[in-house]
Amino acid sequence: MNGIDLDKIKMGMLVCFKSDGGWVNNRIVNYQKRIGIPSPACYITHVGVSAGGPYMISARLPRSKVDNIFEQYQGRIISFLYWKGDYFRNEKRKNVAFWAATRSNLPYGILGLIGFWIREWIPFWGINPLSTRKAPFCSMLVAWAFRREGFDPTPGVSTGLVTPGHLAASRSFETVNVYREDQGATDLFLRL
Repeated sequence: MNGIDLDKIKMGMLVCFKSDGGWVNNRIVNYQKRIGIPSPACYITHVGVSAGGPYMISARLPRSKVDNIFEQYQGRIISFLYWKGDYFRNEKRKNVAFWAATRSNLPYGILGLIGFWIREWIPFWGINPLSTRKAPFCSMLVAWAFRREGFDPTPGVSTGLVTPGHLAASRSFETVNVYREDQGATDLFLRL
């Protein structure tokens, strides 16, 4: 597993996936650039909440679920972000992960993604007209889980409008080195 120390991957961490260059990912990158998400965060196109070790809770087609990151996302470039502060790390990180896990098996919010593009043509004043909690998309699920526990990674942005880039650019998180100590790695993006 590329010298990764699974003990460093904690429940409640934010798992960020860089664009794989596919058609959908390119649309997400372009949208995030248009709304002002800075680089390199604008290239993050998928996010999830770590369930600890190799596992992650995320909303993806066809349903939200818990996946083994190293099996499901082979070849992707990822990074791990942790909410700053001991209170989150000691008291709340597990709650965020457990709550996100309770949303497993919800259908993926493909209509919410379409709502982003509709909103570009018809302003809806701070909402996504097609997002619904019965069918979250990846960044909506993550923002929802953090907000549910009292942590707002994207103040002023409606949960239905949070993109992966918003989360990756949030100053509430810091990047975590999950390499084993003997690896001496300095690049905090990993290729799976």
